[in-house]
Amino acid sequence: MNLSKSKYKQYWQCPKMLWMDTYQKEWEKQDANAEQRLKEGREVGALARGIFGEYVETISYTTDGRLDLDSLLKNTQKYLAQGKENICEAAFVYQHCYCAVDILHRTEQGYDIYEVKASTSLEEEYIVECAYQKWVVENAGIHVGKVFVVYINNQYVRNGEVDLHQLLKIQEVTDFLSPYLVSMDEKVKKAIQYISKKEEPQMDIGAQCFKPDLCTYWDYCSKGLPKPNIFDLYRMQKRKAVNFYEKGIVTFSDILEKKIALNSIQQKQVHAEVFHLPTHVNKNGIKTFLNQLSYPLYFLDFESFQTYIPLYDGIKPYQQVPFQYSLHYIEKENGVLQHKEFLADENEDPRRTLAEQLIKDIPPHACVLAYNKSFECMIIKQLAETFFDLKKQLLNIRRKIYDLLDVFRDGFVYDQAMNGSLSIKSVLPAMFPNHPELNYHNLDDVHNGTEATATFLSLKSLEKSKRDELRRSLLAYCHLDTLAMVRLWQRLQELVQST
Repeated sequence: MNLSKSKYKQYWQCPKMLWMDTYQKEWEKQDANAEQRLKEGREVGALARGIFGEYVETISYTTDGRLDLDSLLKNTQKYLAQGKENICEAAFVYQHCYCAVDILHRTEQGYDIYEVKASTSLEEEYIVECAYQKWVVENAGIHVGKVFVVYINNQYVRNGEVDLHQLLKIQEVTDFLSPYLVSMDEKVKKAIQYISKKEEPQMDIGAQCFKPDLCTYWDYCSKGLPKPNIFDLYRMQKRKAVNFYEKGIVTFSDILEKKIALNSIQQKQVHAEVFHLPTHVNKNGIKTFLNQLSYPLYFLDFESFQTYIPLYDGIKPYQQVPFQYSLHYIEKENGVLQHKEFLADENEDPRRTLAEQLIKDIPPHACVLAYNKSFECMIIKQLAETFFDLKKQLLNIRRKIYDLLDVFRDGFVYDQAMNGSLSIKSVLPAMFPNHPELNYHNLDDVHNGTEATATFLSLKSLEKSKRDELRRSLLAYCHLDTLAMVRLWQRLQELVQST
């Protein structure tokens, strides 16, 4: 069995991705959220098994913990012979192709296929997977009536026990499959031939590297490009970058030579790289921004989690739920830097307690700074909509939030070391190179928002000593986020005052 559903999808996106995954998987580079997505996918798949009532599973494992594919196939045939109505992970093989159907549902006309996804929308890649499964199952001798995709209804709001039929959306895709089933025999044959060749195929980078998702082998396939290149340009759409690349516009020097239209940040990025310019500083712009601020000045950062199953009443799937914040603050000009923080009890809905504490910690007349304030504003708005009695105080805080990102987004400061990124994780080391106090790598356990989310959600299952250790790590991480804002604000003041 050389080809599976996931491998066929790889071939559909890019044949070389399939080859790399077969022969050079060590080059794969997953993004930080990949493991969480896989986990959620498995959990949603398990949850969806009950949508038609009783079901049987074919799942079986070998003694060393791997899926026992032979047993899956045998169990599937056994349950088919028994006339089971719902078979989960129904496994089929045809020639060198294998698939396991999330839910095979018996009807009067035969069997319907249900493909389950932890997504909140129907994507083309799911249609591709469904077409492959239909082709395999029918060639294995089963009549397939209809095909459906099951995914998360992001408009569902939890109220009491989770309502599975409201949480999950079921959409028929049978009529969408025809274009993807055309010449399927030939497509599958070519895919199998492709992975039969041990010599690395020569394929240039292109649109297939980014659609539907960034290929996990992008770093390998693009390693021959000069650095930086057109794909590193600030907020450059991948489609446009590919178009420029195919026209031979690759380096930043090429961009200048061809007089490509650039926005303000892109211009600064390209000029800084090509001409090795010092840090660009617009003192008047910085001064205008700083003059908006007043004391007491508070620096705010939230950490949040999101889950496909809402954990608490009043929450939608994948809604951001704040569980932590850090506040550095200065009461008056030349005042002492002070700090407050909040980290929720992992066993409770954190929202009410966090909102009440935030109101206590930020006085009504305070000026608040955030970095990329849209996130903080969104969190506060959701809290205000949830807790009507706190709405006035929360919205008062929200109205007084200024965005430190504006200084960099408006191009008042740009340094070559930012490499075209204005995230605080890029700006901070550019403004404070090799500064141990501001180095996220020096933290224990939690180094970014993804790790903070995963750490908080794991606390319930841990022994007290480990739980306490990780809570300290969470506090240290969020503390650094707001300390970073303080240091950036101080550096902006220094730049304005310098001659």
